[in-house]
Parts: sequence; C-alpha cells; structure tokens
Amino acid sequence: MKPRDLIELLFLAAIWGGSFLFLRVASPAVGPLAVAAFRVTGGALMLLPLVLLSREGPALRQHAPQLLGAALLSCILPFMGLGQAARHLPSGLLSILNATTPMWGALVGWLWAREKLSLMRALGLALGFVGVALLAADGHQFAAPDAHWAAALALGSTLMYAFAVHYNKRFLSELSPLTNCAGTLTMASIVLIAPALWIGPPAAQAATSTAAPVLGAWAAVSTQAWIALLALTLLCTGVAYLIFYRLIDRIGASRALTVTFLIPVFGMLWGALFMDERITLMMVGSTGLILLGTWLSNQGAALPTPRNDSSVASPASGRT
Repeated sequence: MKPRDLIELLFLAAIWGGSFLFLRVASPAVGPLAVAAFRVTGGALMLLPLVLLSREGPALRQHAPQLLGAALLSCILPFMGLGQAARHLPSGLLSILNATTPMWGALVGWLWAREKLSLMRALGLALGFVGVALLAADGHQFAAPDAHWAAALALGSTLMYAFAVHYNKRFLSELSPLTNCAGTLTMASIVLIAPALWIGPPAAQAATSTAAPVLGAWAAVSTQAWIALLALTLLCTGVAYLIFYRLIDRIGASRALTVTFLIPVFGMLWGALFMDERITLMMVGSTGLILLGTWLSNQGAALPTPRNDSSVASPASGRT
C-alpha cells in the first residue's frame, strides 16, 4: 500500500469514527428520524450526479424495487436505530458496537446464505460475542437510563447492516458500487425526508401538530446541532463514500475494508477529546476481542471483486 493510500485510509477511519461524535450532538436536538433523513438526502444529492454522468440512470429505474429493500436494511432502520442509541450511549461505545457488523455478516452468511463456517470462523464469532458481553459488563458505560436498551438497539442496527450485505449480493450484484449506493440513498431519502420535515425535531413533537410549532422548533435548533448534522451529511456520508470508492479502485476491496478495524480507535479518541468520555481498560480489552473476533470470523470468506459485487461499497458495509 502506497503512503498516499495509507493516509487516505486513516483519514477515512477518522471521518467515520467522528460520525458517532456528530450523532451524539445532532440526534438529541433534531431526533433520529431527521438525522437519518438529512444524511441520506445529502448523500444522494452528492452521489446521484456522478451516476447520471456515468449514464447508469436506467439501471436505477430498473432496480428500484430492490433498491427500496436495500434502503430499508442499510439506511432507514440502522440509521434511525443508531440515531436513537446515540441519545443514551457515549460515542466511543457506539463506535465499538458498530464494529460488530462484519461479525454479524459472518453469522448471517452462515444462517441465511449457507456459507461454510470453519472452526476458525466459529471461534471468531465466539470471541466477538465475548467481547460484547464484557463491554456490557462495564457499568461505567451503562450508567445512563435505558443504556442497555440503547446498546441492544445499536447491535440490532449493525445486524441490519449484515442482512443488507447479503441482500445486496443476492439482488443487486449487477450494479456498480457507486450506483448501488446512490440508488439506496435516494430510495431512503424518498421514504424519510417528508415525514422528517413534517414531524419536526423533538421540541415540535412535544408541542402540537400544527405547522407553526414545527417551523418554530426547526428554527430553535442550535447552531452546534446543525453543524453536526451537516458534517454527518456531507463529510461522513457523501465525501467518505467517494474516498472509499477511490480506495477500492486503487488498493482493492479487501484492503479498503480494513478501515473497519480503525473506526473504533478514532471513535473513542474523538469522544475522549471533545465529549470528555472515559476510555476504560474494559473498553480497550473488549474492543480488542471484538476486532479479533471480527477478523477471524471473516477468514476464508469469499471476497467478491469490487466492480461485480455492490455490497462491498454499499451503505451496509458497516459504516455510519
């Protein structure tokens, strides 16, 4: 790997690790629905022109029903789930839980896609689950009310990512990664943006259902929350995926996917620097077990080529 590629890989991990920090700021202010809606809409607006320039627009129309299913699994459910979890959990902990996605992918592949589960992969799954259990035993991380339910919701969201990967392999393998991602984000935007604008942020939901309180509540959202939401939309969704595609083209899918192992490091680092979150020995040890389990559980798994398997770079790749 060239130094330039390594720098971009670290930059990408830093961006995706920072997404949990932005979630922690934006979600309590505007709500999980609005966070998800703005993210997918901004990402779609950034990526759709590239798809149209490459003349792959007809492929989007042809696969619209399948893309709607992918949007549900890889954007709508997990984005809203992680947004809700971010209202109760530290950003560093969220980044660790998000790293379980490839581990869930191995389990779903074994149960659903009938992929072979070797002894090494089974050991990896076991280690990963032990890491999650140890993380749950860290009382400091779960001191907030409903924290355990929020962690379960975060894990359920990463499970949706895993289902989405195998869904994409089965129904959307004909699309390029860019077209798949843009189409999925577009379908998710169509579903989410109108309800998000109509319902409004939590302040409007606590008032009446008339238009005036909704508009007033949007105007009352803090500048800090808008900046976090803008960073999630443009930086962590649009720009990050463009960098990811470029890395896939230059270094291949398997090397590009190693970013998964770096995201929790930056997630904990940003949380400690900007949110005064503690990094405990239990967190570090649990993270190590989860990442080791994730790596082992994906040994021997077939990795498709970047162009022929859109699941490699879809929104279901375990990013947020």
